[in-house]
Amino acid sequence: MFTSYNLFLISFLYAVCGIAYLFIAVRGIIKRNELRIFDLVRLMYSLVYGFIPFILYLQESNGQRNLYFYDYSRPGIGRIYLMWFLSIVAYGLMNLAYWSVKQKPVTAKSETSLDEADVKHYGNKLILCGIIALVIGWISLFVWTRAYGSLQYFISQAARIRSGKGTVYNPFAFVKQFLSILQLSLYSLFSGYLLERPKGFKRILYFALIALSLIGNYLYFMASDSRITIIFIGLAALIIGLRHRRKEKVSRYLVFAGISCFVLLNVTMLADTFTNFIRYGVWSAPSGGFVGNLTKEFRFIVSSDMRAIKAWITGDLQIQIGNDLISALTSWIPERFLPFEVPDTLWRYNTGLYSRQSTGTNPTSLVATSVYELGLIGTIIFPLMFGFFTAFIEKILRRNSTVVYSDVYFGFFAGMFVKMVSHNQMSTFVVSLFPAFLFWLVTKAIDFGDRRKKRSVDEGSFDTDVMSEESDKTHYSKVYNWGPDPEGYIPDDDDEEY
Repeated sequence: MFTSYNLFLISFLYAVCGIAYLFIAVRGIIKRNELRIFDLVRLMYSLVYGFIPFILYLQESNGQRNLYFYDYSRPGIGRIYLMWFLSIVAYGLMNLAYWSVKQKPVTAKSETSLDEADVKHYGNKLILCGIIALVIGWISLFVWTRAYGSLQYFISQAARIRSGKGTVYNPFAFVKQFLSILQLSLYSLFSGYLLERPKGFKRILYFALIALSLIGNYLYFMASDSRITIIFIGLAALIIGLRHRRKEKVSRYLVFAGISCFVLLNVTMLADTFTNFIRYGVWSAPSGGFVGNLTKEFRFIVSSDMRAIKAWITGDLQIQIGNDLISALTSWIPERFLPFEVPDTLWRYNTGLYSRQSTGTNPTSLVATSVYELGLIGTIIFPLMFGFFTAFIEKILRRNSTVVYSDVYFGFFAGMFVKMVSHNQMSTFVVSLFPAFLFWLVTKAIDFGDRRKKRSVDEGSFDTDVMSEESDKTHYSKVYNWGPDPEGYIPDDDDEEY
C-alpha cells in the first residue's frame, strides 16, 4: 500500500511538471513567433522528465515491473522524490543559463528575398554537398561492416558491438564516425529542395537522392543499434522545414509539428519490426500499443535515475568526470593509435551497475549523467553548462542565418541538443561533432572550387572586355582616320572621310 500510494503520487507530480514544461515551451514559441533549438530542448524535457516518468510510475503503482532497475523500499522511494526535485532544479538552472545569453530575432527564410540566380546557385551547392556526403556515408558503411562479412550479420551483432563486446575484431571500427555524415547529407538535400522547390527532372533527382539518404541512414541506425536517432533526425528535418515556412505565423504549424512528432515516435517504435526481419528473417508485429512501446523505449531514463542517485547516496559511486573527459578528448582518434587504454564510457559504467553480463548499453539522461559525473553538485553544474552551451551555439547559428549551409548546421545541432536531454554523455556529444567537421571540410572544398570558377570567369570576362575595347578603338581609328598615317599626313579637324 505504501509503495503503490507513493508511486502514484510521484507519477502525478511528474504529470504536473510535464504539462507545465509543455505549456512554457509552446507559449514561448507562440509569443516569439519562432522555433528555437532551445524550444525543442524544453519540449523534449517535458517528455523525458514529465510524461515518460508519469506513465512508467503509474504502471509501476499498479504492480507492473518494466524497469531495468528499481528500489521501492522506503529509502528508495525517498530517493525517487529527490530525483524529481533535482529534475525541477535542473530545468530552472538550464533556463536561467540559456536566457542569460542575449539572442537576436531571426528572419524566416520565407521573408528573405533572393533572386532566381542566387536560389539556383545556392541550391546547386547544397545538392553537391549532399551528394558528396552521401557518397562518403555509403562507402563508410561498406568499409565499417566488411569485417563481419555482410551487413546483415553485422546488424545481427549490433547490440554486442555497441556495448564493446563484439565477436569479431574490426580494424575499421573508427570508420563509424564517418557514417553520421549521412544525416548531414539528408539535411543538405532537404534544405536545397526547400530553397529551390524545383520542378521536372531536378525534382525527381532530389527525391531520388533523399531516398538514398534515408535508406543509408536507416541501415546505419540498425547497424549501430540506435533506432532512437530516427526521432532526432526527424526533429532536425522538422525545424529545417519550419525555417522555410510560407506563412508568417509559426503557431499555424504547431499542430502539424505535433502530428509529425507523434508519427516519428510511432516510426521509431515500429523500427524494431523491420530490424528483427533483417536480423533474423522473422516478421514480428509490435505488441503493447503506442504507450507500451514508448515506455519500453525510454524506460532507461527512470532506471538510470534511480541507479545513479542510489550509487551516490550509498557511497558506491565512482565519479566519472575524469573517464568521460578522457573518452571525449580521444574520441576522434582510433584506439589502436593511443598509447593507453581508454576507460569505459559513462553509459557502459551505468550498464555495469545493472549487470556485468548485459550485451546492450543503457544510456543516461541529463540529470543521471550530472550525478554520475560530479555527484549531487553535478545537478547544478551540468544543467548550467548545458544551457550556456546551447545558447552559445544557437547564437552563432542565428548570427550566420543567411549563410548557404545554415539550415544544415541548424538542423544538425537541433537534433544533437534534443538528444542530449535523454541520451547525455560528454564523449558521445564530442564524437557527434566529427561528421559536422567533415561536412564543413566538404563545404570549404566546394566553396574554394566555386571561387576559382568565378575568378576564372571574371578574368575571362575582363580579357574579353579589353579586347572588345581595343577592337572598338581600332575600328574608330579607321573610320575617323585617327592615329598616325604611314605617309606622315595628319588630318585636320575639319577633314572627314566618307
